[in-house]
Amino acid sequence: MKKFKRFIIFLILILLLLLISVFSLKYFKNLQTLENNKLFEEQKKQEEIKNEQDEKFNNCMNSPYKDEQIDSLFEELENTLNKSNISIYFQEISNDYIWTFNEDKVYYAASLIKLFEASYLINQARSGNINLNDTLTYTKPYLPLAGLGMENHHVGENITLRTLLQYSIQYSDNAAHILLIDYIGVNNLKNYVKDNLNVDLTISENDKYGYLTVKETNILLNYVMEIFKVDDEYTNLLKNAMHNDYNNALNFDDIFFLHKYGYYSYFYHDIGIYDSDEPYLISIFTSYGNEDHSHLSKVSEISKQIFNIYKTNLEKKEQYCKNIAYN
Repeated sequence: MKKFKRFIIFLILILLLLLISVFSLKYFKNLQTLENNKLFEEQKKQEEIKNEQDEKFNNCMNSPYKDEQIDSLFEELENTLNKSNISIYFQEISNDYIWTFNEDKVYYAASLIKLFEASYLINQARSGNINLNDTLTYTKPYLPLAGLGMENHHVGENITLRTLLQYSIQYSDNAAHILLIDYIGVNNLKNYVKDNLNVDLTISENDKYGYLTVKETNILLNYVMEIFKVDDEYTNLLKNAMHNDYNNALNFDDIFFLHKYGYYSYFYHDIGIYDSDEPYLISIFTSYGNEDHSHLSKVSEISKQIFNIYKTNLEKKEQYCKNIAYN
């Protein structure tokens, strides 16, 4: 009988131990689940905070910004320039700020007129009014004006508007330019530019180049940027023509600009677009023109100084946006 009681007691103890083990396991399992849920919620919360911070940073980076130091940097640059022989118009698109120097001075435009001409042709082709595969006949009066493009063609040859446009921009070929402006018509181009850009061209039948200010070429570059907003063959044509290093004084080191230069006598100008995620427009007119082409290095140095100020602003902007988003 005693043995039986002992057995019963032993069995009860075993059952109690089993029950305790089961409940303990369940308790610790629930506890672990709670801990995991808590960790998950904490991770989720941290992810939400990070996403909010990233969104705040991106919104800041996509908003206009101009650091207070930028004006003083441009002022330092101004102190090195001479109003008698240089004018500049700089416009930073994304951050919506402008710096100008001597912007109302009028210069002989030389080949800058060719970018107005190209813009007209692309607009007309895009509208279906002309076909850039149509041709013009290269006749003898244009021969003395032939540049790097037209020297590959012979008198009597039919050349497409597309090819002439490319030559006039890429090589600044004067024969291509005069062929095109004779096709367009001086008054027709003047009226078009007045109506669409509100710029009064001074070209005439006797002077198919005219006079301009950096303020007016900045309007032109903004118009070209509007052309580039449409991703089609015409944008590619103009971009490819402007993407060249022929007398490109805006370029320096590994920094490259879409550009159009003008050079006649002592006048040398270069206008262009820094085509990046943070683009800017730049027009530099000078009286630096020289047979030894020293004007190229002079303008390139100024272009580099302006780029460095622009880059400083971007660096300051990134740091500012990090501070307000993550601190």
